[in-house]
Amino acid sequence: MAANVQLMCQYWKTFDLLELQRELDTTATDLANRQDESEGSRKRLVELSREFKKNTPEDIRKVVAPLLKSFQLEIDSLSKRSKAAEAAFLSVYKKLIDLPDPVPALEHAQNLQKKAHKVQDLEIENKQLRDTLEEYNHEFAEVRNQ
Repeated sequence: MAANVQLMCQYWKTFDLLELQRELDTTATDLANRQDESEGSRKRLVELSREFKKNTPEDIRKVVAPLLKSFQLEIDSLSKRSKAAEAAFLSVYKKLIDLPDPVPALEHAQNLQKKAHKVQDLEIENKQLRDTLEEYNHEFAEVRNQ
């Protein structure tokens, strides 16, 4: 049991939850900024596409339309993938950001285990001393009787 607590404590010290939370916080801020930028870029792209359709002759639009449609589909696909990844990240972020660091509790448990082990050792030593004292008292009683 003591080894398990010690191993867990070492693992969590190496894991460094507080640093991970700082990194997640920074990433979440960056992500929010990129989402805003992406939305603005997407709106500008839609406007440029509309202008292109208005200002380009029909024959050129027909030639370019499949290419534009392919780009639009790819952008939509990337947007969906991005939103899914962001949602997954934010789900993990929400669970981890307020999680308390277990290292202090594990260190305290480790100290308690050491104290409990010391108490056990003292109880064994105490019992041995009582047994020895009882033997000496028995010998003294025999010596008195003689």
